[in-house]
Amino acid sequence: MSRRFLISILEVTRTAARAVVVLAFATIVIVVFGQVVSRFLFNAPFSWSEELARYLQVWLIMVGSAVCLRKGLHLTVDYAVHSLPEGSTKRNLHLLSLAAILFFLGIVFVSGISLITATLNQRTPALQIPIWVVYLAIPVGSFLMFLESVGLVLTAFDGARLPTDGGQ
Repeated sequence: MSRRFLISILEVTRTAARAVVVLAFATIVIVVFGQVVSRFLFNAPFSWSEELARYLQVWLIMVGSAVCLRKGLHLTVDYAVHSLPEGSTKRNLHLLSLAAILFFLGIVFVSGISLITATLNQRTPALQIPIWVVYLAIPVGSFLMFLESVGLVLTAFDGARLPTDGGQ
């Protein structure tokens, strides 16, 4: 796979991921606000709003994690890393952590696929949508994070500064 192709794939997936995050968050806000208004003003709560908000939060977290990974916004314990001088040791330590992340994401992806296949015939209680649609967030999110991690590995090999301080 060429580097240019990977970069174009990353640009498309980043745009799509940001759109999914914004859409999921906006939908959660609208649905929960509508639920509160309906319950207090009309004494007629939506039976499905809490379930939809919960499932959208799963998608928001899994897809949003890929966005955060690229920007270096995940929680890190980097005291030892910051004490190292700039150079190959720091870069190699970062590459080692990215290798561990890639390994973990591979496990999460495979586990997510297994979960989907195990729940193909199940539906959610209130919305009656297939539960695999909710669980699909696990392999989708882990795949997006895997792509971003590969992009970070390429960035490290290019010698560019890696996002480590909240994307700043």
